[in-house]
Parts: sequence; structure tokens; C-alpha cells
Amino acid sequence: MVCSWDFSLPRGLFFILLLQVSMWGSDSFLVIGPSEPIVAMLGGDTVLPCSVSPAMNLETMELWWFRSKPSEPVYVYRDGVEQPGEQMVDFKGRAELLKDYINEGKVAVRIHNLRVSDNGMYKCFFKKGSYYEEASLELKVIGLGSGPHTFMVGPEDEGIRLKCTGKGWFPQPEVQWKDARGEKIPSLSEDETQDDDGLFQIEASVIVRDSSQSEVSCSMKNPFFGQEQVETIFIPGPLLGR
Repeated sequence: MVCSWDFSLPRGLFFILLLQVSMWGSDSFLVIGPSEPIVAMLGGDTVLPCSVSPAMNLETMELWWFRSKPSEPVYVYRDGVEQPGEQMVDFKGRAELLKDYINEGKVAVRIHNLRVSDNGMYKCFFKKGSYYEEASLELKVIGLGSGPHTFMVGPEDEGIRLKCTGKGWFPQPEVQWKDARGEKIPSLSEDETQDDDGLFQIEASVIVRDSSQSEVSCSMKNPFFGQEQVETIFIPGPLLGR
């Protein structure tokens, strides 16, 4: 028994495939960035890696890392050398190209001394001849500040007002009051401000009336990193009602 297979394609589909194949020439490639956000500590260093597929030598390519638009270049590499004159002022002296594997299609830009303003989206843009591709990256800068510092303000509204403060956080931390049983206590008020460096200062307060809440904790947690800092305060029984 002889089986025959029909490999014929409709004329329109054939020309579409032919066009795609012709577009995928020797200069074509894909730029690949991290699939997850890059999380890094304020004041530290981080790397923004990008690679190409298929792997190829990138030394003769034009390589850009920029913020939301090309007019905000973080790092520019052209004709085999860095182009510091095209960098944003904010990144001068803080960005460098890591090119140990540049001939394998893998490069990264290291940013030193991270600032709050470095937080956000980036793009890497690679160009070879007239062909170019780009990929997006997200950098989350986190700052674990001081605090919480918890203290009694004084009697108020048949209870005791407690205050919890912290500063030097980024992004804004999540504040939570809890009693000794781990039950959440809603904040009476919560105020936040940002200093000149973009860091958050937090002030939260609560009024405790029940003697069963003589042990109260205030926690501040970074929403990106998940790290939590806690302080507990003990309220003398005579200050609280039954």
C-alpha cells in the first residue's frame, strides 16, 4: 500500500511564509530580557541583563539601555566603545557595560549606588545594520528604613493613644497594628511624606481601650521584598479599662 502526503499550500499562505522567511535574514535576532522584575537594594548595585537569540557576537552592534524613551539613555555602546556623552546626567559615572560574554550574545549594564529615581521600567535596544529589536525590563528599588518606633502619646477618648513612626522606606511600607493574640487593630490615622530623596516617612496611630490589648505591636513591611520589621509596646494595666 502506498501512502501519499499532500504538502501543497494555498497560494496566499505560501507567499506569507515566503515573506517571513525573507525577513528573517542573517541580521535578524530577538532581544530577551528578564521575565521577572529585578529587585535591588537602595544604595547598592544591580545589573540589567539582555541577550539575543540566536546567539551572536554583539561587539559591532549598537547597544542602548534607556528609560521609557530613547531620549533618556542610561548607557550607549557604539562602534565598540562607550558613548558617555549621550548618557543622562543621572547615570554618568554610575553605569558600566558588562561584556565578558558579548561574543556569545549576552551583555548587561551594571548601575551603581542605586537611587529611588532608578526605580521603574527600562528598555534594552540592540541594532545591527538597519535591523533592531528591544526588550523591556523592570527594576524595583527597595529601601528598608528605620523603625517602627512605637510609643505612648497619652490618654485620649477613654483609652491610650499609641504612635508608630518610621523613616527611610521605599516604596511606602505597609503598616499593621496587632494585639498579643495576633488580631489586627485598625489604624486610627496614617500619614506619609516623602523627603527630598523620595524616601517615605510614616506616622500611624491607634487608640487602645481594652485591657486585653495591653501588648500591642506595630509592623512595617516592604510590599516588594516582603521583609517585615516589628516593635512591641506594653501598656500598664491601670492605664486601660476593663
